[in-house]
Amino acid sequence: MMNLAPAPQASRNVAPPPSNSNGSSSSAVKSRLCNKYNSAEGCKFGDKCHFAHGEWELGKHLAQSHDDPRAMGPGPGRMTNWMEPPLAGPASSFGASSTAKISVDASLAGAIIGKGGVNSKQICRQTGAKLSIREHESDPNLRNIELEGTFEQIQQASAMVRELIVTVSMSGPAKTPGGGAPGAPAPPGSNYKTKLCDNFTKGTCTFGERCHFAHGAAELRKSGM
Repeated sequence: MMNLAPAPQASRNVAPPPSNSNGSSSSAVKSRLCNKYNSAEGCKFGDKCHFAHGEWELGKHLAQSHDDPRAMGPGPGRMTNWMEPPLAGPASSFGASSTAKISVDASLAGAIIGKGGVNSKQICRQTGAKLSIREHESDPNLRNIELEGTFEQIQQASAMVRELIVTVSMSGPAKTPGGGAPGAPAPPGSNYKTKLCDNFTKGTCTFGERCHFAHGAAELRKSGM
């Protein structure tokens, strides 16, 4: 009867085979080859992999340190774990929005606006600019026509306003308060220019110099003159 040598005992240092092959084994010794290392996508764990990347690593002890996820290279198709700083918003175009101011005689303000604002609305509609009439900073006999919009809109609106000023200055309104003919002198003893024009102070008087009410204290007359 042959004496058979006893089978060699497995090394106590060799851990049992890991439960999976995705690099997440907690074995202290690399006892198996990594099946990802020679694949097309490669092993994403690199030196931190718990499996051997070749026969020379079999039985090699793992480094006793916690895995640092920052030390691992990014997985296939994954982005690195960092955020780009927020992009600054686009800088505003220079002159994208501008304002312009045209000073006109206060008596023309109402005619420039037009009855019911017809003229100012037409300018805004055709040019896209915003138009408003404000009190002059220092001269009560003047009004400021303020335009707001792009440079091109303001240019176009300014041209329309100046054309309107010329037209209003050359031809007065078709009628005057009280039904009198345009430009007809006020009859003696009337209330001509004895009261301030309410529409003038609002910038909405459409009669200009032909208005029978005073456009400012300088035009006020005593009653009965």
